[in-house]
Amino acid sequence: MASSQHIGKNDIANVLAYAGLTLIAFELVQKMIVWPIKVFYRDTTFGEGLPFKCYEVDVLSRHKNEFEACLLYLQDFVEAIDVEDVTTIQELRKHRNELAHDLASRLSDLNLEQYEPLFGRVDRMLRKLSRYRAYMEVGADPQFQGIDWENAVGGEYLLFAEILEEVKLLDLQRSRQA
Repeated sequence: MASSQHIGKNDIANVLAYAGLTLIAFELVQKMIVWPIKVFYRDTTFGEGLPFKCYEVDVLSRHKNEFEACLLYLQDFVEAIDVEDVTTIQELRKHRNELAHDLASRLSDLNLEQYEPLFGRVDRMLRKLSRYRAYMEVGADPQFQGIDWENAVGGEYLLFAEILEEVKLLDLQRSRQA
């Protein structure tokens, strides 16, 4: 992109659409991490012999920051995500913070192509996390026994995928007009 004085409307629209996608992706990740784990442990007493103790022991003992503790819980305790997913979440968080706090000055020099690999990993991680959350919500219900959980996703991922498609369409339209 050229200097901010020469940015076309389509370029600005692409950057803003991309920034929106980044913000939404991270908000979806946050929504699927801390609150559902808290809900799982809230007002629950686990029986003898189960691997679960309580939120403080199972989750908060892993890190002083609650979000980080929940990531480690999902990675190490329930194995819903792996090290690559945690790294992707941290990269997305850093990128989201950079955009959220410095978007105006980044309008002229944000190279969207450089973030394609990150969003490939975000797509994979969100799909995995969404599938895990969907399974935790309804997987034990006999009504859902026939679901192919390897390919299932939850509403969070469907929203992300829909927005991602819109951003890609906007970029395609822009490139056709160029």
